[in-house]
Amino acid sequence: MRKQMFIVSVLFLFSLTQILEANGSNPVNLNLIPCAETLGKGGYSFSTGMYPYSKKESPEDLKNVDIGGFFKELHKVELNSDIWFIPVRITYGITDRLDFTFGGTYATGDTEKVILDYYEIGDQSKKRVYSQMVLDGVMGMKYKIQDVTGNIPALSFGGELQIGYTVDDGLIDETVEDGFPFVASLIYMSGSYDANVISVHGGLGMFVSSKSIQTNQRFDIPIQVGIEVPFGGFAAVIDYNGYKPLSGVGLKNILSGGIRYDISQNSALNASIASVGGFTISLTIGTKSSSASKPIQSAPSLF
Repeated sequence: MRKQMFIVSVLFLFSLTQILEANGSNPVNLNLIPCAETLGKGGYSFSTGMYPYSKKESPEDLKNVDIGGFFKELHKVELNSDIWFIPVRITYGITDRLDFTFGGTYATGDTEKVILDYYEIGDQSKKRVYSQMVLDGVMGMKYKIQDVTGNIPALSFGGELQIGYTVDDGLIDETVEDGFPFVASLIYMSGSYDANVISVHGGLGMFVSSKSIQTNQRFDIPIQVGIEVPFGGFAAVIDYNGYKPLSGVGLKNILSGGIRYDISQNSALNASIASVGGFTISLTIGTKSSSASKPIQSAPSLF
């Protein structure tokens, strides 16, 4: 399944490149973190990938369970989740400084809530299993505040809204017959600086969701750093993301490495693998920059 997904993604991106290559490109991301650059008016970026997630919760204390919406009973509840996240993001350059992103995340695999001794006869093997939906829709924007000026890096401010169904890893949702709905927001500030030999990128953000508030976790602060080392028509790309939210679930402390290939002066293809497992493939088709300053050579990815 993962191999087939990888091959299909590569073929699709190369086909799209042949159609749109004439439009040009300003890359906007590394493997897993956003950069300060934007696409430029009329530019496009597409990315997808797969990331594994596994979680098992089996608390000893009893949980309230909503039975058909009529009454509640105390039961021992377990959660089993073994899935692969498949995020898809499409970004469009509205103006030279403003990008709009939309897409979503689909999960393949199984996420289940299990109620033990459902009929309360003292037999833990008599259980009922409920499948849980895990997916989301995403919408976001990024605005470039300033270009690189002398020793001052380029800076951008961005945000993202996620709405959908997440994994109830805190077992706080009493309705077990459907998924756990959530809404979440991510805001961040990104900086990029071209030091000729390498390009350096970094960022800081804040992620908060309805689930994190209900579980008293408040919010998470994603810390992001990355570098690019160009050679010929390629560039080695390494980045670190302290917290990457997908469908309300945070993948933590991810280190990723990959290669960016400059298909033409204005289009680039990026492929990378992550320390948590999985991969990212992304393609950027942008517009030629009207800025007099040297554009930062960054590699496209998920956001």
